[in-house]
Amino acid sequence: MLKIKNISKKFGQLSALSNVSFEVKEGSIVALLGENGAGKSTLLKIISGYFDADDGEITYRKQNIKENLSEFLQNLGYVREISTVYPDLTTYEFLRFAAELHNINAHEIDNRIKEIAKLLELQNVINQKADTLSKGYKKRLELASVLIYKPQILLLDEPTEGLDPAQKNTLRNIIRNLAKNCLIIISTHTMEDVEALADYVALLHKGKLLNYTTKAAFKKIARNDLLASFIKITEN
Repeated sequence: MLKIKNISKKFGQLSALSNVSFEVKEGSIVALLGENGAGKSTLLKIISGYFDADDGEITYRKQNIKENLSEFLQNLGYVREISTVYPDLTTYEFLRFAAELHNINAHEIDNRIKEIAKLLELQNVINQKADTLSKGYKKRLELASVLIYKPQILLLDEPTEGLDPAQKNTLRNIIRNLAKNCLIIISTHTMEDVEALADYVALLHKGKLLNYTTKAAFKKIARNDLLASFIKITEN
């Protein structure tokens, strides 16, 4: 279990996060829901070790992640909203680079690439350069580059942003299947992502956690509707 306890973060006079607490169970997906600037990406960066929190702590399986950050990061995959693929590398080359970066045994790399390419349906573009891929394939390639080292925690920042409906559906199905083997946190302002993916909803608004509950309970707040519930909570 991942526990986020009383996390606060300021940038100058701006309070990006204020006393945020919730927990994520193994095998579940939590959607960080909120408008732009709500603090979603900041929280993901704190969990990933990219930012330090000003206050609070994060524990994974009862151990403070700061006590052994390198070990924690070996169990974590973080896919940012901004593309991180190298345009001049092929799909195969980028996955091999990711595998070598995480010290996967050289004798296992090709089998791991085949396994992950099949999982994310990348076989048809395995020798294609990244800069020629569609947005949907790039998203899958970014996800594949972290799944290749089999993380137990996945952080996905706006995972379906910019994709067409068919690409979104494919990626959502992949993410749902991944939750069988790891805990997942996605940040999103898209109700469709919450509906399709989330087991739990953490509603952030102006850096504060206004609500954390199951998706079913969240919908019941207003007319059994995600958007209506979001509006009702944030308007109060």
